[in-house]
Amino acid sequence: MTPDMCAILGAFTCPIDIPTNPASMLWMFPLLLSISIVYKATKMRVLFARKFAKEVAILFGTISAFMVFLGVVLILMVKLLIE
Repeated sequence: MTPDMCAILGAFTCPIDIPTNPASMLWMFPLLLSISIVYKATKMRVLFARKFAKEVAILFGTISAFMVFLGVVLILMVKLLIE
């Protein structure tokens, strides 16, 4: 086995610690943007720059708003269950 392959396999045995504080949750937005871009690029038959950007922005905004809403709902549920 090559040293590069050993390094790649070794990375899966020692996961990176990702904190769950509010600042680290902001990393969700670049991921959502990339998901929106790839999804719209595969679903639109013909890509026009303005229409593509508009569709990506709408999808990104919709998913982001839903994720933020869902996070607030879950936080409220946890607070109600703990108290």
